[in-house]
Amino acid sequence: MSYIVLCKGNRALKPYEIEDLKLRLYSVEELCYYMYSNTSFCAEELTKKSLAVWLRDQCGLPDLYASLAEVLDKAPLPERVAAHIFAYADFLNKQERDAVCERIKKSSHLDLNERRKSRADLFYLDGKYKEAVTEYGKLLQKKAYDTEKMKGILLYNIGCCYASMFYYRIAVQWFLQAAETEALKKDALLAAVFCMDADGDEKALSDFLAAYPEAKSLAAEAESNRKEAEEMWKQEPETQKMQTMLERSGSRNREYQAYLTEKMDNWKKRL
Repeated sequence: MSYIVLCKGNRALKPYEIEDLKLRLYSVEELCYYMYSNTSFCAEELTKKSLAVWLRDQCGLPDLYASLAEVLDKAPLPERVAAHIFAYADFLNKQERDAVCERIKKSSHLDLNERRKSRADLFYLDGKYKEAVTEYGKLLQKKAYDTEKMKGILLYNIGCCYASMFYYRIAVQWFLQAAETEALKKDALLAAVFCMDADGDEKALSDFLAAYPEAKSLAAEAESNRKEAEEMWKQEPETQKMQTMLERSGSRNREYQAYLTEKMDNWKKRL
């Protein structure tokens, strides 16, 4: 989504408030971005008559209000409301709109806790690890899980978030908690061994394997997984590009250093 969006209507004097996210919207374009970024949570909000009224009274869009009122009267489905708003604001192309509306439709059938987990999963997949940790943590605090396996999955996912941020020792603690769940025991211990190995402290790894005999038997598998991941990493276009730069004149190559700095800055922004 990298194009100019021409604004329609007025900037609202009185914002529309999304209570669950502590969010205030001031235009139909901000509403579109909210729907685009929060497919797991916006379904209930879209079927409120108050939203259509706000678009009419605060944003000066009576024609959009009329079309939404008709949808809400006949078939108040959140994906249909979203489709009308996206099309009116000319936000995203047709294929992108359909994809977002389909996600909204699927989320509308989930309960609140399922939507929270779905939101956390999307944060993780998008590289927003801190936000994902916060959402997973909320579910754990509220004990919003039906089975011990689901609790283990939440713990495991938090471990994955910290591992992705290279906080390997912290990740290990979460994986060990997840390993207390029988269904996730092997996967969680394997991830813990992988993180201890990636941390680079051989003595710490040796002490860890001695303290957790069950994990020791997984060390060879973890090493195999590491080598496989390394080979996949070497095939990445970004890796090959940096390798080509290095081969020109070594690590002092200014082009390589500038590119590496740019990549690191972008990564830090995502965190």
